[in-house]
Amino acid sequence: MNTATSIILAGVGGKGVITVTNVLSQGLVTLGYDVKVSEVHGMSQRGGSVHAQVRFGDKIYSPLIEMGTADYIVGFDQIEALRWGSFLKQDGRMLVNLAELNEDIYKGKYDDSFSRYMHVSFVEGRAIAKETGNVRNENFVMLGALLQLLGFEFAAWKSTMEKYIKKQYQEDSILALLRGMRDQAAMEEKETVYEL
Repeated sequence: MNTATSIILAGVGGKGVITVTNVLSQGLVTLGYDVKVSEVHGMSQRGGSVHAQVRFGDKIYSPLIEMGTADYIVGFDQIEALRWGSFLKQDGRMLVNLAELNEDIYKGKYDDSFSRYMHVSFVEGRAIAKETGNVRNENFVMLGALLQLLGFEFAAWKSTMEKYIKKQYQEDSILALLRGMRDQAAMEEKETVYEL
């Protein structure tokens, strides 16, 4: 890969944004990429806004992503996806978890504004995670969808998952990641067939 790929992962504390960021960045390093990460932990208590910026490629000089330059935004919930939408480049891709919204946290009403973005994929993260055994693994469903969009195979991530996820959670976490990859692949196939 000659150019940098820039990813923003955004959600609320307690939803696994930092865990996914660690697995993603360590997996990319294992695959031989230069990786830079910028994380915001300040509000990462349960319910507070938290995000991470990940850039990878042959040579990365800065972890920071400027407005309008992100290739991908992964929203672990809808409001956080919209909050970071201005960082997405025009032909960038947004992945959005269709988790329940807690409007009280945000002191306002949710405004469905995804129509302004060219490429948005909605992921049933919570429902898929529940089917795989642990509803809290919606973060790994989202990671799986992202890895599919990035064109990675699961085999490249198995060892990273086993290394960074506690043994008692590995099976459900891996299943959630695989389902995220599979469902995103099915969505891409549908988009190709129907030219959506």
